[in-house]
Formats: sequence, structure tokens, C-alpha cells
Amino acid sequence: MAAKQYASRGVRSVFIAIAATIGVVAIMLLAIALDDGSADLSYKTLDYDVQVQSNGDLKVTQHIDMKLADRSDDDGDHPWKQLYQQYMLKESDLTNITDISVRNATTGETYQQGDIAIPSSYSTGEWNQEHAKQWYIADVSQGDSNPQPFDPAKDGLVAGNTDDRSKKIEIGWNIPVTTSASSMKFDITMTMQGVTTAYQDVATFQWEPFGANNQIPIGKVTGTITFPNDITADNSWAWLHTERTSTTERGDKGSLQFTVHDVRAGDYVDVVAMFDVDATSGVARTRDTTIKNGIMKSEARQERQWRDQQRKKARIRLITWIAIAVIGLVLCVIAVALALRSFNRSQYHGDIEYWRDEPEMSPASAAELLHMVADKHSKTLSSRKMSASVLSLASRGAIAIYPGVAAMYQGIDMSQANNADIARLIANDPARTRDVGKTSTVVILPVVFDNVQSLRLCPSEQAALDLLVTASERIGSPVFDLDQMNENFSDWENGYKLQEKFTNTCDNEFAMLGATSICGGGAFAAGICAVMLAFLSMLYFGAIGNLALLAVISVPMMFASVFALSYLKLKGLTDNGQYLAGQVLGLKHYMEDFSEFKDRGVADMTLWGRYMVYATAFGISEKAMKQMLKAYPQLADPNWLDANASDSLLYWSYRSWYFNHRYAGPASVETNSMDFSQFSANFGDIGAQLESGFADIQSTISAASPSGSFNGSGGSFSGGGFGGSSGGSGGGSFGGR
Repeated sequence: MAAKQYASRGVRSVFIAIAATIGVVAIMLLAIALDDGSADLSYKTLDYDVQVQSNGDLKVTQHIDMKLADRSDDDGDHPWKQLYQQYMLKESDLTNITDISVRNATTGETYQQGDIAIPSSYSTGEWNQEHAKQWYIADVSQGDSNPQPFDPAKDGLVAGNTDDRSKKIEIGWNIPVTTSASSMKFDITMTMQGVTTAYQDVATFQWEPFGANNQIPIGKVTGTITFPNDITADNSWAWLHTERTSTTERGDKGSLQFTVHDVRAGDYVDVVAMFDVDATSGVARTRDTTIKNGIMKSEARQERQWRDQQRKKARIRLITWIAIAVIGLVLCVIAVALALRSFNRSQYHGDIEYWRDEPEMSPASAAELLHMVADKHSKTLSSRKMSASVLSLASRGAIAIYPGVAAMYQGIDMSQANNADIARLIANDPARTRDVGKTSTVVILPVVFDNVQSLRLCPSEQAALDLLVTASERIGSPVFDLDQMNENFSDWENGYKLQEKFTNTCDNEFAMLGATSICGGGAFAAGICAVMLAFLSMLYFGAIGNLALLAVISVPMMFASVFALSYLKLKGLTDNGQYLAGQVLGLKHYMEDFSEFKDRGVADMTLWGRYMVYATAFGISEKAMKQMLKAYPQLADPNWLDANASDSLLYWSYRSWYFNHRYAGPASVETNSMDFSQFSANFGDIGAQLESGFADIQSTISAASPSGSFNGSGGSFSGGGFGGSSGGSGGGSFGGR
């Protein structure tokens, strides 16, 4: 039995831990998936093909795969109409952008140059007819809302060695009105002039395809930069500046190849390159000095500083990861170990298998103790306490309980009524017979008002009686049914106080037994700390984009901690608790197996009346009734009941079944011949009937209550990029309207 309890608790806790972990991880992954920098436009991929011309210009081709978020529900019906890129012209690095072409790679259409158009000024039909499938170039130095014409043939800047003059240029292309697009591909080609400066020893450029002002996230950026003829890896040098994860390498004929992952809003990519000046011809911007060594030293210094910073950050990250893992492991081990120990303390370890006497505690306390040792997380515990306490009042003669509504008994002195007489009255009246199974009627007997002390009620029974007496006073009669009680309490704001009194009385009564002691506090504290650490580590690993660490550290930690919190018990049994638990479990087993005993003797209806009180407290009243019927088939004889059990608590549990069925005689009754589903529907299982009724009452009352070292790459373009120089030629930023 004990092994079954442990296994059941373990399986339940495992499922809870799995469900909780999957739920938290799913929410975390969903949040990560939806986090695109709050931009409704994103580039899934962006590939650059850059040809360095002999005059130092850059012929750039972009292969773009973009995603347009759904704007179907956007206020004002604001679909996608226009996409654009913006660049900064300066005399010192980028003087002009020419040879522009735009091709829709998805459809294969090549767009033609058109006029500048403001999308918001045109309807869908007008836009598609007049401006869609066109590209434009504009001067937006005065703001995006005030674009001015720009003619590359005459409006470009003159190459110089200062950046005193500048212009902000927008290159855009108009698409047919689009609500959303999961993938839209374009090839954008342009020539960036005046990018390179020729020195006496090398020609050099610093090209920034997009700068820190770009707010469009990009999933993956790739690029290939090809130098003029005769330039190889031996006479060219380059460095990639970015703070995102990147790789760099040399390709064919000394070309530069780079990849940058997971570009966020505000990130930049900057390429610094230099090559033998002898391979150039006609470079517009020249300087009569050398610069190679200066660039080499500057880049080496920047890279060294960056690597040193990254090393320190990496060590901190590694220490953080190890600390999270170690602390999480320790907390989880402690939580699980102490949880197992706490549950073990809550279980019965004695040798009592069967107990035939009434337990040395009230029915309400017995229900509480069984709830603890049997590991039953029943939502009906409170109503079972009340139901068992009310049945106990009936067995002690404080009240009487009859089937049906109170109206059935008008004109009858119920304080002097006899069960057998009432049964015959019901059986002979079809109207009363139909009302038998609707509810239960409670009769407060005179002894309650005359000499309640003689009943020797325990505190929980007295609290239940107080609730019933109050109900009778509000209804105005000592005879009332549960439906009347429910209706009366539904509009009584202070009714919850009586319920609280009963609950508190039961708690105090159980505490006085000294059956339990506090345990599991350490497991709870360790488990809560582990859950918090697991959740915070998920946020941390998600923020840094390391799902691998989330999977190998946070997920196991969350599972183990939730398992521990689900498995633990906050109360354990004392020595006296072990003794009392043996009585409770033993009596439960005895009632469940009663028909198997050969030495049970003559049916003791009084004793079994008390048994049924505890059977109701245990939630096994139907099982106990079946066992009793198997052992004593005469209970199926209404005449026998009338003659031998009319004053027993069991009387109505069996007698009421016959109101809708004819008795064929004891000889024809088999031990399993009763339809207990019908039996229960027609009052039959009085314990279940009361439990259901008081559950409704309690719900109504509650509802009515008030509210090492580094030498540098040397320009070899290997080993990945590093932070540092930014602000190169272009400084591109992307967007859409």
C-alpha cells in the first residue's frame, strides 16, 4: 500500500512538473519568436555582392528576403505600399549613388524609375495603377515627410577630404498594395561613388551597409566583397566591425566573405578594407601620405581592446552560467530530497490492517487525517466534513433526516415521527414518492433546545448543529430541507461567518489531536528558490538568445523544482498521528472488505450507523453500503427493515429504494441485485446526498459573502568581426510604408 502511495504521488508530480515546464517554456519560446524588435517589417535574409571598381567605387547588389507583418487590422486601413533604404552622402566617403535598379525576385518583374509619391495620398486603386512597380530616389535631408527631387547626374557631392557637406538620400520602390507577406524578395543594385580614398601606399574604404540608426531587424546578413584584378589576399587587408555573432573568411582571389547573425534594431555592420594602390585608377579622392601602418595599428588596437573586453565578458558569462547551474542543482537536490522525506513522514508506517471500533476522533478529524495519509487531493473534503458531522448529529439523536422536501411532512409532528410510519406514508402516496429523491429534510429534535449538553457533542458536531439551528431560525421552522437552507443563505451576507466558524472549529479540533507536525518547510523554500531561479534563468538565456543553455540548465531545473513542490507535504505524522492513522485506515479497509469477514456476527445496526458516519467522512459510503448488503441480504427486505432497523441511521439508506421498486422476497434477492445508480438518485446513499447538498450550500454562502593574449588578425579577415569602428560610408537604414 505504501509503495502504491509513493508511486501514485510520484506519477502525479511528474505529470504536473512536465505540464508546468512545457507551459513555461512554450510561453518563453513564443515570446522570443514574436520579439522582432517591435518592427512590423523585417529582413529575413540580406545578402551583399560587392564589386570594388578600379576607381574605388562599390557596385553593390543586395538580395533581400523580407517579411511584411499583417496590417489587415491596422486602424485606418494602412497596407504596405512602399519600401525604402536611406543613405548619407558625404564629401569624405560617399559622394553619390548611381546606376540604380530594382527587381522583384519573387515575380521576376523589373521596376522602372518613377516620380516621388507619398503612399498615404493615394487610394489602393490609384496607387496600383499610377505608382506600383516603380522605384525612386529622393533627397530627404529635410525629413522623411518632405522628400525632394534628387538627380544623381547633377545633385551628387564632390569628393573631398572633409565631410562638411552631406545629404540624406532615400532609394525606394513601390509595391502593389499588400496586406501582409511572409516572403517578398528583391534584388537592389546600385553604385556607391566616392567611397575609396587613394593614399601613396594603399587604397582604403570604410563601408557601412547599415548603421546603428537602422531599426529593421535582420535574421542573417551575408556578403562577398571582390577586389579589382591583381588584388589577392597577399596585397589586401580587411576587418569586419560588428557586435553581433559573426564569421569572416577569405574566398577566391582574396575576396572577403562575412556572415552576421541575428541583427537587431540598432546594430551596425562596418567593413574596413585596404588594398594595393597600384590596382586603382582614377580614384577621385587622394591623399599624399601613407596610411597602411596607421590602419594596421588602429585596427589591431581596436581588436585587442574588443577581444579583451569580450574575454572578460565571456568569463563573467561562463561564471554566471556555471553559478546558475550549480546553485540550481544544489537547490533541486535539496528540494527533491526533502520533499521525498516530507512525504514519507506523512505516511502511515504501522502494522494495523483492520480496525473495528470507532476511531478516537470526530468524523471531521477522521476525514482530515485520511485526506492527509491517503494523499487524496479531493475538492470535496470540506463538504465531507460537514456531511459526516450532520450524519453524526443524526446518529446521536440531535436531529433526524428524512428523504424529500419539507413540504411532504406538513401537518405531521416530525419530532415524534417514526421512520417506519413515514416510509409507509410515502409509499402509499404517489406524489410523495415522486419527491423522495429531490433533497433531504432535516428535523431539529427537542433535545437540542431542552438539554443539548446531554448529547456530549464534540466541537465540530456542535458547530454543524449551530449552522442547522441558525438555518431553522431563519426559515422559521425546525423542519426544513436543504433546498430551503440553500435559498435562505444565498441572500444572507453574513452567512459565511457560520461556515468559517465550522471550518475553524474543525481545524482547531484536529490540531488538538497532536497528530501532525510541521515538515517540508525546507523542501518548500528550496523548491520556490529553484523555481524562481529557473524562471529568471529562462528570461536571461532567452534575452541573450541562447536556447541551448535554456534547454540544458533552465528546463531540468524547472522540472525538478516543480516536481519537488508538487511531491512535498507540509505536515507529517507524529507518534500519536501514526497510531490514529492506523485506526482511520484500518476502519476504512474494514468497511471496504466487510463482506469477507466470517466472524462479524449479528448485524449491529447502531454500530453500522456510526460506521456510515465515518464512511461518509471517508467518501466511501456507497462501497460500505454494498459491503453491508452483501453480508446481510435481509437489508433488502423492507419488512425486515421496518421491524429491526426503523430507529437506525441506516434505515433510509436502504428503505427509500423500495419507493419505486417492488420487493420480491428475501429468497430472490441476490447480493448485487440492487441498482445503486438508481439507489443514489432516489436518496439511497444518504452520505453522498448530504455531501452534494452541503457542497451547494457552501458555494452559495461563499458567493454571497462581501468582497591570454592576443596578437590581432592583421587584416587577414578570419576569426569573426569585432566591435569598434562604425560610421563608414553609407550608414544605411531600412524601412517601409
